[in-house]
Amino acid sequence: MHGDNGPVLDLDSAAEAIEEADVLVIGFDFTADRLLMDLRLDPDGNTPPLIEMVEPLGNAHERALWLADRRPLVAVPDRFIFFTWPHTAEFLEESALLDVAARRMMREQSVDLRDDIDEILEDLQRRERTDTRSAVIGAEGFETLWARVR
Repeated sequence: MHGDNGPVLDLDSAAEAIEEADVLVIGFDFTADRLLMDLRLDPDGNTPPLIEMVEPLGNAHERALWLADRRPLVAVPDRFIFFTWPHTAEFLEESALLDVAARRMMREQSVDLRDDIDEILEDLQRRERTDTRSAVIGAEGFETLWARVR
């Protein structure tokens, strides 16, 4: 569904998904990489949540295998959610969706993810600026529709 300002994302449903997900992966149109948030702990509570930009994989099964290699002490995720963020990195920050995860981790595990989230948001905004710049100048992967006549 599209609104006046582009694709419509139900922020309440997205926040609910973050509250319930073991692993959340968010895709973006300005970078191939994904934001991965693995909010699970190992049985002893020694493995902290994971939040980082990761390479795209083919499907949830491949991501589960990747997670098993990366976090062997943590059980297989029960709830794995993927969605594409259709807006800017700035709007992701303004929407406070990632704050839902930070509040959840503080409430459930007494782990403060705010600095990690701030770093991710800064990285996403840099990636988005780079992508926009590349589009404007017609860099590799982009095609210029209008050329300056000399």
